[in-house]
Amino acid sequence: MTKEDEVLAALDKPLAVYALQRLLDPSSKSSDPMQDLLMRMRAAGKVKFDIKKGLWSRV
Repeated sequence: MTKEDEVLAALDKPLAVYALQRLLDPSSKSSDPMQDLLMRMRAAGKVKFDIKKGLWSRV
């Protein structure tokens, strides 16, 4: 399971969900857990999503 600290450390530059998942958890078959974590982090104000580019980044 990927942790918030790992996600924040990996977001030194904006990344798409798939690229972030390959970086943090390459053995995972589904991106659903990563998306759930990113959505919780967005609700907490820790990350933001650029809808035009489809990239996640730190706030």
